[in-house]
Amino acid sequence: MAVTTHRSEHSGWARQPWLWFAIALALVAFGFWPSFLSALPNVPSHIFVHGTSATLWMALPIAQAALIATRKRSLHRRLGYSSLALAAVVVVSGLHVIQTMILKGGDTVRFVSFKFVLLDLTGILLFVTFLGMAIRCARRHDIGLHLRLMACTAIIPLEAANERTAILLFPGLVPDFDAALYASLLSMELVCTALIIAEWRLDRVRWPFPFMLGYYLVMHIIATPVALMPQFQAFCLWYAHLGA
Repeated sequence: MAVTTHRSEHSGWARQPWLWFAIALALVAFGFWPSFLSALPNVPSHIFVHGTSATLWMALPIAQAALIATRKRSLHRRLGYSSLALAAVVVVSGLHVIQTMILKGGDTVRFVSFKFVLLDLTGILLFVTFLGMAIRCARRHDIGLHLRLMACTAIIPLEAANERTAILLFPGLVPDFDAALYASLLSMELVCTALIIAEWRLDRVRWPFPFMLGYYLVMHIIATPVALMPQFQAFCLWYAHLGA
């Protein structure tokens, strides 16, 4: 049984991990095409930096998988460590984009913006945590867990992209970003469930995808109650002016 499980996991993850990243990148490109990719000359600089760095980050694992497939492990490691600078740009620019989102309406903050702050800040925290753990797993030669954790860093940007995809594809059912947020959370829950089922079929379910499913379920439940809290709204306004 142990040999069968090892072979299944190797064939499912080590040989074709690029497929998960390619699908995630394609979905993000579709969701952000109207508002970002097709309008690059008119995109504000801070959004351009964040969007470009995040796109490059999602393309990076595809290149890394190709290096592993061609047995260029040394180059894979060097590219992985050098990409930490790119990850830092993704995080720092993302934190700034959240600030500008809160202040977009001037002194009047849209209620849905409070929900986005909760989702985006926790998403960035998860991104950093999963990336750090993925590096640690690689150093310990736990490649299966490393791949899953890196997949999670690619899954996280899907939430924002799926909001825009839902509005594009289902304008009657998803008329605004408040409805799009919950439609996107539902789509993320379905994605995580599909990944868990795929792992189950390989006879080994490890913790990253169930954890991600739990995270999105929790966000689905608490987004509105937390956004209604005066303390959280005060925190959002404080954060928006931080460093100003």
